[in-house]
Amino acid sequence: MATWRRSMSTFRSALSHLERTAQQPRQNGLHEVILSKVDQVNPRIRLLQLALPNRASLKFLPGQWLDVFVPGLSKAGGFTITSTPRDAVYQPAQDGYVELAIQDSPKNPPAAWLWRPRSEILGKSLLIRVGGSFVWPPPVIPAEEVKRLVLVAGGVGINPLISIFSHIYNQPALNPEHIRFLYTSRGTSQAVDEILFYPRIQKLMATRPSPHRTLELYLTGPSQAAQVGESLGGPSKEASVRNRRITHDDLISALGPVKERKGVVAYVCGPASMTDEFVAVLQSAEGITEDRVLCEKWW
Repeated sequence: MATWRRSMSTFRSALSHLERTAQQPRQNGLHEVILSKVDQVNPRIRLLQLALPNRASLKFLPGQWLDVFVPGLSKAGGFTITSTPRDAVYQPAQDGYVELAIQDSPKNPPAAWLWRPRSEILGKSLLIRVGGSFVWPPPVIPAEEVKRLVLVAGGVGINPLISIFSHIYNQPALNPEHIRFLYTSRGTSQAVDEILFYPRIQKLMATRPSPHRTLELYLTGPSQAAQVGESLGGPSKEASVRNRRITHDDLISALGPVKERKGVVAYVCGPASMTDEFVAVLQSAEGITEDRVLCEKWW
């Protein structure tokens, strides 16, 4: 079985985005956007803002991705939306926009184009189309019935989860009482503001601090947990930094007491092997049904 999984992962990673997602739901229309902003988060990740011109707005659900057609390439690249639906609505003071976090991937032609020098790509027109089924609210339970939300991210698997997390914090009425966010990153040699979306999560959590909403950052490279913790002002009830991998015990603990798991939903996104492992652990936990564990893999 283990060999089969590795072979399937290798096969899937060789497919194009359009081939991998052929069975996923997609909107029908294409939307024109303007690449209006490029920010460098760290040496491997760029944040792009795609502005919606002519007072246009874009409808999507948190967690969805875009087919992105760049000039000169016939095949679209697939990139997850990291902003919220509210950001994509036209406001008198600002055009609507969608944000993407793009990893430096020279062998991926659309990503390579988006990593060209800023002067070559800013102001360029792109075409996008919304797709994907890894979304909030979950399809199996009304959002207001979710009492505990567990988010598990590995690496750039943070992308759909930051959209979901930000959206929930922007909608207080739909905010689950308990949120556990487990985020594992190799970026331990970076400054804290270079760990993708970590400062944004911290800022959101500071708007409504609660001991029932916690962030756990797991650093898997050379130890810098102490430095990261100090940069955040020391330990807090809402955030912790650990220099190790996420364990099965961490996952089970995040689900809360067995008698309260009827209102639990978990989202997992990361590398294929990590996602398969963590989903299996969560789905086999007492009090959890398989349909309450949603996942998406990046390849």
